[in-house]
Amino acid sequence: MTLRKLYYAELAAHAVKLGCPVSEARTIAEDAVTELVLGEHRGTLGPIQKERAWLFATVRNMVLAARRKARWNAEADAHLIADRTQQRTWASPEAHLETVETLRALHSLPGSHRDAVVLAADGFSLREIADALGISVPAAKKRVSRGRRALRDLLDPPGGRHRDD
Repeated sequence: MTLRKLYYAELAAHAVKLGCPVSEARTIAEDAVTELVLGEHRGTLGPIQKERAWLFATVRNMVLAARRKARWNAEADAHLIADRTQQRTWASPEAHLETVETLRALHSLPGSHRDAVVLAADGFSLREIADALGISVPAAKKRVSRGRRALRDLLDPPGGRHRDD
């Protein structure tokens, strides 16, 4: 068991490389090792020849399952938020679709940029964004800028029909 604990850092790093948030990576690594131990204890797993490879494959599967679940929840949340927006403002169907498209585009941004853009849209200062994300103020400014640019490009691609330039 102590040898398996040595894998935690590697497994967590692997989860992050696969797109898992850093805050969840350690938990996924621990869950993979726990699944191995419990499977051996219950006898549901046969003899595993390459334990390290099995753990990395399990982490990969857990990250992919979490991403699928998050994507499904984001789709449902986007429609729910758009429905609430439409009910509150008596918006047109076009406004509803615009809200859904904006939320989908926002969700497709990398997590670091999405967090910075959402905090900036909520009126947080760059200092507050930097503190919340655990980064420097220049890094927060860069993430907000790049996130806004990426969001703008997703909603109105370069050369698109809505370009005012």
